[in-house]
Amino acid sequence: MYLTLAVISLLMSAILIAGCTTQPASTVAASSPADTRASIGDIVKNPAAYEGKEVVVQGKIASECGSGCWFMLDDGTGLMYVDLAPNNFAIPQLQGSTVVVKGVIRVAKGDPTLYAATVATDTRMYP
Repeated sequence: MYLTLAVISLLMSAILIAGCTTQPASTVAASSPADTRASIGDIVKNPAAYEGKEVVVQGKIASECGSGCWFMLDDGTGLMYVDLAPNNFAIPQLQGSTVVVKGVIRVAKGDPTLYAATVATDTRMYP
């Protein structure tokens, strides 16, 4: 009885962590207003201008947390820390993959962080 409940709980947790797959990255990028698109280089040069603003950034995952709660995003103009944990989701290991990230910029001690609301690959969107 307890073993069955434990297995069901583990399966439900895995389903919740995996997230939904509803839109590919190209759809996310196309549905975002042009003014929300930003380069990491522009954000890093003037973080105060982006504080509290929702942005969309596309780039490659350069490195990542083993549990999928954060990663470093490289768009060719710079490198930025992307935090997923505050929005209660994680992604599988995707280092080297191109992703589109939509979220809000927060600045602490002059360093911008992108708090992701969604992360999309060509085939899947998280959460």
